[in-house]
Amino acid sequence: MENDISATLPANPFNPGSPVDPHDFVGRMQEIESFRQKLRQTKSGSLASLAVVGGYGIGKTSFLHKCKVIAEEENALAIYFSLNELDELTRETLSRILIERLKEKVNEEVILQRISANITQTLKKIKVKIGDTIELGISDDRETSTNLHSALTLAWKALKDTKEAIVFFIDEARVLEKNRADLVLYLRAVLEQLQITKVPVMVVPGGKLTISGPSGSGFSPLVRTFPPAILENFTKQESEAFIKKKLTRVGLSITPGIIDRIYEVTAGHPFVLSAYLATAYTKMKSDEKELKKEHFDAADIEFVKRVLYPFFSRFYDQAGKRSRNILDAIAKKNGEISLSELSTILQKEYNKLSPYLAKLVQDGAVIRIDRGKYKLFHKLLASYIELKL
Repeated sequence: MENDISATLPANPFNPGSPVDPHDFVGRMQEIESFRQKLRQTKSGSLASLAVVGGYGIGKTSFLHKCKVIAEEENALAIYFSLNELDELTRETLSRILIERLKEKVNEEVILQRISANITQTLKKIKVKIGDTIELGISDDRETSTNLHSALTLAWKALKDTKEAIVFFIDEARVLEKNRADLVLYLRAVLEQLQITKVPVMVVPGGKLTISGPSGSGFSPLVRTFPPAILENFTKQESEAFIKKKLTRVGLSITPGIIDRIYEVTAGHPFVLSAYLATAYTKMKSDEKELKKEHFDAADIEFVKRVLYPFFSRFYDQAGKRSRNILDAIAKKNGEISLSELSTILQKEYNKLSPYLAKLVQDGAVIRIDRGKYKLFHKLLASYIELKL
Protein backbone atom coordinates (compact mmCIF):
# COMPACT_ATOMS: atom_id res chain seq x y z
CA MET A 1 0.00 0.00 0.00
CA GLU A 2 1.30 3.42 -0.88
CA ASN A 3 1.88 5.81 1.97
CA ASP A 4 0.18 9.01 0.83
CA ILE A 5 0.31 11.29 3.84
CA SER A 6 -0.36 14.99 3.29
CA ALA A 7 -1.35 17.95 5.41
CA THR A 8 -4.99 16.75 5.43
CA LEU A 9 -4.08 13.80 7.63
CA PRO A 10 -3.58 14.87 11.27
CA ALA A 11 -0.20 14.34 12.88
CA ASN A 12 0.30 10.81 14.18
CA PRO A 13 -1.32 10.78 17.66
CA PHE A 14 0.67 7.73 18.74
CA ASN A 15 4.19 8.53 19.91
CA PRO A 16 5.90 5.46 21.43
CA GLY A 17 8.68 6.33 23.84
CA SER A 18 7.21 9.69 24.86
CA PRO A 19 5.13 10.27 28.00
CA VAL A 20 1.40 10.36 27.47
CA ASP A 21 -0.25 13.74 27.96
CA PRO A 22 -1.87 13.57 31.43
CA HIS A 23 -5.19 14.50 29.79
CA ASP A 24 -4.91 11.36 27.61
CA PHE A 25 -4.01 9.14 30.55
CA VAL A 26 -6.14 6.01 30.96
CA GLY A 27 -6.28 3.12 33.40
CA ARG A 28 -4.12 2.58 36.51
CA MET A 29 -7.15 3.49 38.65
CA GLN A 30 -6.05 1.48 41.67
CA GLU A 31 -2.52 2.92 41.55
CA ILE A 32 -3.83 6.47 41.09
CA GLU A 33 -6.14 6.08 44.07
CA SER A 34 -3.22 4.77 46.13
CA PHE A 35 -1.27 7.92 45.27
CA ARG A 36 -4.23 10.15 46.15
CA GLN A 37 -4.61 8.40 49.51
CA LYS A 38 -0.93 8.79 50.37
CA LEU A 39 -1.00 12.44 49.32
CA ARG A 40 -3.96 13.03 51.65
CA GLN A 41 -2.03 11.34 54.46
CA THR A 42 1.01 13.51 53.80
CA LYS A 43 -1.04 16.71 53.75
CA SER A 44 -2.52 15.78 57.13
CA GLY A 45 0.97 15.35 58.64
CA SER A 46 1.03 11.55 58.56
CA LEU A 47 3.73 11.21 55.91
CA ALA A 48 3.35 8.54 53.24
CA SER A 49 5.35 7.89 50.08
CA LEU A 50 5.41 5.21 47.40
CA ALA A 51 7.57 3.86 44.55
CA VAL A 52 6.51 3.45 40.93
CA VAL A 53 7.99 0.29 39.44
CA GLY A 54 7.68 -1.68 36.22
CA GLY A 55 9.51 -2.72 33.08
CA TYR A 56 10.72 -0.62 30.16
CA GLY A 57 7.94 1.10 28.25
CA ILE A 58 5.25 0.19 30.79
CA GLY A 59 4.33 3.84 31.41
CA LYS A 60 6.17 4.84 34.60
CA THR A 61 7.03 8.34 33.36
CA SER A 62 3.45 8.91 32.16
CA PHE A 63 2.19 7.77 35.57
CA LEU A 64 4.55 10.17 37.37
CA HIS A 65 3.39 13.07 35.19
CA LYS A 66 -0.24 12.19 35.87
CA CYS A 67 0.42 12.12 39.62
CA LYS A 68 2.23 15.45 39.34
CA VAL A 69 -0.89 17.03 37.83
CA ILE A 70 -3.00 15.52 40.63
CA ALA A 71 -0.60 16.89 43.26
CA GLU A 72 -0.78 20.35 41.71
CA GLU A 73 -4.58 20.19 41.72
CA GLU A 74 -4.33 19.35 45.43
CA ASN A 75 -2.22 22.49 45.99
CA ALA A 76 1.07 20.69 46.57
CA LEU A 77 4.41 21.98 45.30
CA ALA A 78 5.00 19.17 42.76
CA ILE A 79 8.62 18.75 41.64
CA TYR A 80 9.45 16.33 38.82
CA PHE A 81 12.99 15.50 37.66
CA SER A 82 14.92 12.58 36.22
CA LEU A 83 18.16 10.94 37.28
CA ASN A 84 18.62 9.50 33.79
CA GLU A 85 22.24 8.87 32.75
CA LEU A 86 23.52 9.45 36.30
CA ASP A 87 25.73 6.48 37.21
CA GLU A 88 27.05 7.86 40.46
CA LEU A 89 25.23 9.76 43.19
CA THR A 90 26.09 10.57 46.79
CA ARG A 91 23.99 11.76 49.71
CA GLU A 92 25.35 15.24 49.24
CA THR A 93 24.69 15.44 45.49
CA LEU A 94 21.20 13.94 45.88
CA SER A 95 20.38 16.43 48.63
CA ARG A 96 21.59 19.32 46.54
CA ILE A 97 19.58 18.11 43.53
CA LEU A 98 16.42 17.96 45.64
CA ILE A 99 16.88 21.47 47.04
CA GLU A 100 17.93 22.99 43.71
CA ARG A 101 14.91 21.45 41.96
CA LEU A 102 12.71 22.78 44.76
CA LYS A 103 14.14 26.28 44.26
CA GLU A 104 13.61 26.04 40.48
CA LYS A 105 9.98 25.01 40.98
CA VAL A 106 9.38 27.90 43.38
CA ASN A 107 10.88 30.32 40.86
CA GLU A 108 8.50 28.91 38.24
CA GLU A 109 5.56 29.44 40.61
CA VAL A 110 6.68 33.01 41.27
CA ILE A 111 6.85 33.77 37.53
CA LEU A 112 3.32 32.40 37.19
CA GLN A 113 2.33 34.60 40.15
CA ARG A 114 1.09 31.65 42.15
CA ILE A 115 3.27 32.38 45.19
CA SER A 116 5.07 35.40 46.60
CA ALA A 117 8.53 36.37 45.37
CA ASN A 118 9.57 36.78 49.02
CA ILE A 119 9.73 33.00 49.34
CA THR A 120 12.61 32.81 46.86
CA GLN A 121 14.69 35.08 49.07
CA THR A 122 14.24 32.69 51.99
CA LEU A 123 15.16 29.67 49.87
CA LYS A 124 18.31 31.35 48.53
CA LYS A 125 19.74 31.21 52.06
CA ILE A 126 19.50 27.44 52.22
CA LYS A 127 22.65 25.49 51.36
CA VAL A 128 22.95 21.78 51.99
CA LYS A 129 25.83 20.27 53.92
CA ILE A 130 26.03 16.52 54.58
CA GLY A 131 28.24 15.04 57.26
CA ASP A 132 28.99 11.46 58.23
CA THR A 133 25.80 11.30 60.27
CA ILE A 134 22.33 12.70 59.81
CA GLU A 135 21.71 15.56 62.23
CA LEU A 136 18.40 15.62 64.05
CA GLY A 137 18.29 19.30 64.93
CA ILE A 138 16.46 22.00 62.98
CA SER A 139 18.50 25.06 61.99
CA ASP A 140 17.11 28.49 62.71
CA ASP A 141 16.46 31.14 60.05
CA ARG A 142 19.99 32.55 60.32
CA GLU A 143 21.57 29.27 59.34
CA THR A 144 22.93 29.17 55.80
CA SER A 145 24.41 25.66 55.76
CA THR A 146 22.28 22.72 56.88
CA ASN A 147 21.42 19.08 56.21
CA LEU A 148 18.61 17.84 53.95
CA HIS A 149 16.12 17.33 56.76
CA SER A 150 16.66 20.83 58.09
CA ALA A 151 16.76 22.35 54.60
CA LEU A 152 13.35 20.84 53.78
CA THR A 153 12.01 22.05 57.13
CA LEU A 154 13.19 25.61 56.38
CA ALA A 155 11.69 25.42 52.90
CA TRP A 156 8.38 24.28 54.33
CA LYS A 157 8.33 27.18 56.80
CA ALA A 158 8.52 29.52 53.82
CA LEU A 159 5.86 27.62 51.83
CA LYS A 160 3.29 26.50 54.41
CA ASP A 161 1.01 29.53 54.03
CA THR A 162 0.81 28.91 50.28
CA LYS A 163 1.11 25.15 49.73
CA GLU A 164 -0.21 22.06 51.51
CA ALA A 165 2.69 19.69 50.81
CA ILE A 166 5.96 19.22 48.92
CA VAL A 167 6.06 16.23 46.55
CA PHE A 168 9.20 15.05 44.75
CA PHE A 169 8.71 12.82 41.68
CA ILE A 170 12.09 11.21 40.88
CA ASP A 171 12.14 9.47 37.51
CA GLU A 172 14.83 6.97 36.37
CA ALA A 173 15.61 6.46 40.05
CA ARG A 174 17.43 3.14 39.79
CA VAL A 175 20.73 4.79 40.70
CA LEU A 176 19.31 5.31 44.21
CA GLU A 177 19.60 1.56 44.81
CA LYS A 178 23.30 1.25 44.10
CA ASN A 179 25.61 0.46 47.01
CA ARG A 180 23.02 -1.62 48.84
CA ALA A 181 20.28 0.98 48.44
CA ASP A 182 22.17 3.48 50.61
CA LEU A 183 20.44 6.49 49.05
CA VAL A 184 16.95 5.02 49.40
CA LEU A 185 17.73 4.27 53.04
CA TYR A 186 18.95 7.85 53.41
CA LEU A 187 15.69 9.24 51.99
CA ARG A 188 13.79 6.95 54.34
CA ALA A 189 15.71 8.33 57.32
CA VAL A 190 15.06 11.92 56.23
CA LEU A 191 11.33 11.24 55.84
CA GLU A 192 11.23 9.67 59.31
CA GLN A 193 12.76 12.83 60.76
CA LEU A 194 10.28 15.01 58.91
CA GLN A 195 7.46 12.83 60.26
CA ILE A 196 8.40 13.82 63.82
CA THR A 197 7.67 17.50 63.14
CA LYS A 198 4.89 16.76 60.60
CA VAL A 199 6.64 18.52 57.71
CA PRO A 200 4.54 17.28 54.75
CA VAL A 201 7.09 16.00 52.25
CA MET A 202 6.38 13.06 49.95
CA VAL A 203 8.94 11.27 47.76
CA VAL A 204 7.89 9.18 44.76
CA PRO A 205 10.83 7.41 43.05
CA GLY A 206 10.07 5.65 39.78
CA GLY A 207 12.07 3.26 37.62
CA LYS A 208 13.40 -0.27 37.32
CA LEU A 209 13.55 -0.53 41.09
CA THR A 210 13.99 -3.66 43.20
CA ILE A 211 12.49 -2.28 46.43
CA SER A 212 9.41 -4.26 45.48
CA GLY A 213 11.43 -7.40 46.20
CA PRO A 214 10.05 -10.16 48.42
CA SER A 215 10.30 -10.11 52.19
CA GLY A 216 13.68 -11.24 53.36
CA SER A 217 15.50 -9.72 50.41
CA GLY A 218 16.86 -6.96 52.61
CA PHE A 219 14.42 -4.38 51.28
CA SER A 220 11.36 -5.00 53.49
CA PRO A 221 11.84 -1.76 55.55
CA LEU A 222 11.99 0.17 52.28
CA VAL A 223 8.83 -1.53 51.05
CA ARG A 224 7.06 -0.17 54.13
CA THR A 225 8.29 3.36 53.42
CA PHE A 226 7.99 3.15 49.63
CA PRO A 227 5.22 0.59 48.96
CA PRO A 228 5.36 -0.12 45.24
CA ALA A 229 2.75 0.79 42.69
CA ILE A 230 3.59 -1.98 40.22
CA LEU A 231 2.57 -1.04 36.70
CA GLU A 232 1.64 -3.90 34.39
CA ASN A 233 0.22 -4.24 30.89
CA PHE A 234 -3.07 -2.58 30.02
CA THR A 235 -6.18 -4.69 30.11
CA LYS A 236 -8.14 -5.02 26.87
CA GLN A 237 -10.58 -2.38 28.12
CA GLU A 238 -7.76 0.02 29.01
CA SER A 239 -6.14 -0.56 25.62
CA GLU A 240 -9.41 0.25 23.87
CA ALA A 241 -9.92 3.40 25.94
CA PHE A 242 -6.38 4.56 25.14
CA ILE A 243 -6.77 3.96 21.39
CA LYS A 244 -10.15 5.65 21.09
CA LYS A 245 -9.11 8.66 23.16
CA LYS A 246 -6.05 9.22 20.98
CA LEU A 247 -7.99 8.87 17.72
CA THR A 248 -10.90 11.00 18.90
CA ARG A 249 -8.52 13.87 19.56
CA VAL A 250 -7.58 13.96 15.86
CA GLY A 251 -11.10 13.31 14.60
CA LEU A 252 -10.54 9.72 13.46
CA SER A 253 -12.08 6.35 14.28
CA ILE A 254 -11.14 2.68 14.19
CA THR A 255 -12.92 -0.28 12.58
CA PRO A 256 -15.07 -2.15 15.12
CA GLY A 257 -13.58 -5.50 16.07
CA ILE A 258 -9.97 -4.60 15.27
CA ILE A 259 -9.24 -3.95 18.96
CA ASP A 260 -9.16 -7.73 19.56
CA ARG A 261 -6.39 -8.12 17.02
CA ILE A 262 -4.40 -5.19 18.42
CA TYR A 263 -4.61 -6.59 21.94
CA GLU A 264 -3.63 -10.07 20.76
CA VAL A 265 -0.51 -8.70 19.05
CA THR A 266 0.58 -6.23 21.74
CA ALA A 267 -0.68 -7.96 24.93
CA GLY A 268 -1.52 -4.46 26.16
CA HIS A 269 2.10 -3.44 26.70
CA PRO A 270 1.91 0.40 26.47
CA PHE A 271 5.06 0.92 24.38
CA VAL A 272 4.35 -1.97 22.02
CA LEU A 273 0.72 -0.86 21.75
CA SER A 274 1.70 2.70 20.82
CA ALA A 275 4.35 1.46 18.38
CA TYR A 276 1.91 -0.87 16.63
CA LEU A 277 -0.73 1.85 16.28
CA ALA A 278 1.83 4.44 15.17
CA THR A 279 3.05 2.06 12.44
CA ALA A 280 -0.48 1.30 11.23
CA TYR A 281 -1.30 5.01 11.23
CA THR A 282 1.52 5.70 8.76
CA LYS A 283 -0.25 3.36 6.30
CA MET A 284 -3.32 5.59 6.11
CA LYS A 285 -3.99 7.71 3.04
CA SER A 286 -4.56 11.43 3.38
CA ASP A 287 -8.31 11.25 2.78
CA GLU A 288 -9.03 8.35 5.15
CA LYS A 289 -10.86 8.87 8.43
CA GLU A 290 -10.79 5.34 9.84
CA LEU A 291 -7.96 3.07 10.96
CA LYS A 292 -8.71 -0.27 9.30
CA LYS A 293 -7.58 -3.89 9.13
CA GLU A 294 -5.67 -3.22 5.91
CA HIS A 295 -3.49 -0.66 7.69
CA PHE A 296 -2.49 -3.23 10.31
CA ASP A 297 -1.89 -5.86 7.64
CA ALA A 298 0.61 -3.48 6.06
CA ALA A 299 2.14 -2.64 9.45
CA ASP A 300 2.73 -6.30 10.36
CA ILE A 301 5.31 -6.65 7.59
CA GLU A 302 7.78 -4.32 9.27
CA PHE A 303 6.57 -4.05 12.85
CA VAL A 304 8.94 -6.49 14.60
CA LYS A 305 11.75 -6.28 12.05
CA ARG A 306 12.08 -2.50 12.04
CA VAL A 307 9.87 -0.66 14.51
CA LEU A 308 10.52 -2.80 17.59
CA TYR A 309 14.16 -3.54 16.74
CA PRO A 310 15.66 -0.71 18.87
CA PHE A 311 13.32 -1.52 21.77
CA PHE A 312 14.07 -5.25 21.91
CA SER A 313 17.77 -4.75 21.16
CA ARG A 314 18.49 -3.60 24.72
CA PHE A 315 17.18 -6.88 26.11
CA TYR A 316 18.98 -9.22 23.72
CA ASP A 317 21.82 -7.67 21.70
CA GLN A 318 23.22 -5.84 24.72
CA ALA A 319 23.11 -8.93 26.94
CA GLY A 320 26.13 -11.17 27.55
CA LYS A 321 26.64 -14.50 25.79
CA ARG A 322 25.29 -16.63 28.67
CA SER A 323 22.23 -14.40 29.03
CA ARG A 324 21.55 -14.60 25.30
CA ASN A 325 21.80 -18.41 25.49
CA ILE A 326 19.10 -18.34 28.18
CA LEU A 327 16.90 -16.02 26.12
CA ASP A 328 17.39 -18.24 23.06
CA ALA A 329 16.24 -21.27 25.03
CA ILE A 330 13.15 -19.49 26.38
CA ALA A 331 12.25 -18.20 22.90
CA LYS A 332 12.43 -21.73 21.47
CA LYS A 333 10.02 -22.90 24.21
CA ASN A 334 7.34 -20.41 23.06
CA GLY A 335 8.51 -17.75 25.50
CA GLU A 336 8.08 -19.70 28.74
CA ILE A 337 10.33 -22.20 30.52
CA SER A 338 11.04 -23.85 33.88
CA LEU A 339 14.42 -23.76 35.54
CA SER A 340 14.68 -27.55 35.27
CA GLU A 341 14.02 -27.41 31.51
CA LEU A 342 16.56 -24.62 31.12
CA SER A 343 19.13 -26.61 33.09
CA THR A 344 18.62 -29.62 30.83
CA ILE A 345 18.79 -27.63 27.60
CA LEU A 346 21.91 -25.66 28.54
CA GLN A 347 23.47 -28.48 30.59
CA LYS A 348 24.14 -26.16 33.51
CA GLU A 349 23.41 -26.55 37.21
CA TYR A 350 20.69 -24.40 38.77
CA ASN A 351 23.18 -22.34 40.77
CA LYS A 352 25.08 -21.51 37.58
CA LEU A 353 21.96 -20.21 35.85
CA SER A 354 20.28 -18.39 38.74
CA PRO A 355 22.51 -15.27 38.75
CA TYR A 356 21.93 -14.75 35.02
CA LEU A 357 18.20 -15.27 35.39
CA ALA A 358 18.11 -12.81 38.28
CA LYS A 359 19.88 -10.20 36.14
CA LEU A 360 17.50 -10.78 33.23
CA VAL A 361 14.56 -10.33 35.59
CA GLN A 362 16.10 -7.15 37.01
CA ASP A 363 16.69 -5.79 33.51
CA GLY A 364 13.10 -6.53 32.54
CA ALA A 365 13.74 -9.07 29.77
CA VAL A 366 12.30 -11.97 31.76
CA ILE A 367 9.44 -12.23 34.24
CA ARG A 368 9.45 -14.73 37.10
CA ILE A 369 5.90 -16.09 37.00
CA ASP A 370 6.23 -18.72 39.72
CA ARG A 371 8.85 -20.56 41.71
CA GLY A 372 11.32 -21.88 39.13
CA LYS A 373 9.23 -20.67 36.16
CA TYR A 374 10.08 -17.81 33.83
CA LYS A 375 8.76 -16.17 30.67
CA LEU A 376 9.87 -13.45 28.28
CA PHE A 377 8.30 -10.11 29.22
CA HIS A 378 6.60 -9.98 25.81
CA LYS A 379 5.86 -12.69 23.28
CA LEU A 380 7.13 -10.50 20.42
CA LEU A 381 10.56 -10.63 22.03
CA ALA A 382 10.52 -14.33 21.12
CA SER A 383 9.80 -13.38 17.49
CA TYR A 384 12.65 -10.89 17.56
CA ILE A 385 15.07 -13.49 18.96
CA GLU A 386 14.03 -16.01 16.32
CA LEU A 387 14.86 -13.46 13.63
CA LYS A 388 18.34 -13.09 15.19
CA LEU A 389 19.07 -16.81 15.36
